[in-house]
Amino acid sequence: MKHSENTDFEQLFRQYYSTLCGIARGYIRDMVIAEELVGDVFVRYWNNRPHTIIRTSLKDYLFTSVKNACIDYIRTEQKRQRKLSYIDDDHNIVCTMLADLGENPLDYLISAETEQQIINAINELPGRYRQTFVLCRLDGMSYDEAAQAMGISRNTIKSNLREALTLLYKKLDNIRLILLIFYRSLS
Repeated sequence: MKHSENTDFEQLFRQYYSTLCGIARGYIRDMVIAEELVGDVFVRYWNNRPHTIIRTSLKDYLFTSVKNACIDYIRTEQKRQRKLSYIDDDHNIVCTMLADLGENPLDYLISAETEQQIINAINELPGRYRQTFVLCRLDGMSYDEAAQAMGISRNTIKSNLREALTLLYKKLDNIRLILLIFYRSLS
């Protein structure tokens, strides 16, 4: 960006950022996610502004963009919750894997408990990290596919996934190897 473009962007950002975060916060309870969505709207607008046709005021355009980003996030989050609920309710995948390994009943019970710990840890991840983890590790999406689905950059996907895995490893330190094996087999 040129110097004047930097100034223009900063001015636009300062003028609307707080208000847009307030709007996003009305939809999304997590302030960090609300701020991230607003930031994404600014970046998307700024990068696409030569091709963007605004039929209303810029203010209305940004407000509508933030509202739509929040609604998209909520829809995606609801789909992800349904998938996690399905995973939580349906232990058949892991049970089949364990049966294939020829584990005895005691090993199975320990494995079922471990699986529940993993599912709980995934559910406790912050929203964007959880969503990224589910898309990339459980749904098997590539970084690019996940980035497109979430409307964020590939680098943000990689960063979110790295943070999600770090949090999971810390939370599940006692079963790190099982976690690694479990998720390698699903991806």
